[in-house]
Amino acid sequence: MEETSDAQRKQALFWLDYSQQLSNSIRYAEALTAAQRSVRLDPANAEAWYARGTCQAMLAHYEEALADFDQALQLNADYVAAWDGKAWVEGILGHKEAALVAVNKALEIEPDYREAKHRKKRLEAL
Repeated sequence: MEETSDAQRKQALFWLDYSQQLSNSIRYAEALTAAQRSVRLDPANAEAWYARGTCQAMLAHYEEALADFDQALQLNADYVAAWDGKAWVEGILGHKEAALVAVNKALEIEPDYREAKHRKKRLEAL
């Protein structure tokens, strides 16, 4: 795989930040495009894959979202938000056991992660 230059990393961070701004403005399709640019520029950035997965999930592209969260976790196995994102999408798809495995992994890494604590309660209530 080709080495990512400093200039590419900086551009990737710009697109990642822009994606997050768009996502915060509920402009998910545009946010996804920006996240995809970030991933293309720096495929080793787990945060870019996570952002892309979040956008995919918000656009109801659940299988793509899972693949993106899995890629983020391959790059950083301790990425709590990616574990929580995976739990979120597994739950949406009705995969309760897989969702619980993912949310428990998030809480194992960061026991006070608020979103995961709430997600686990909701999953256990199903």
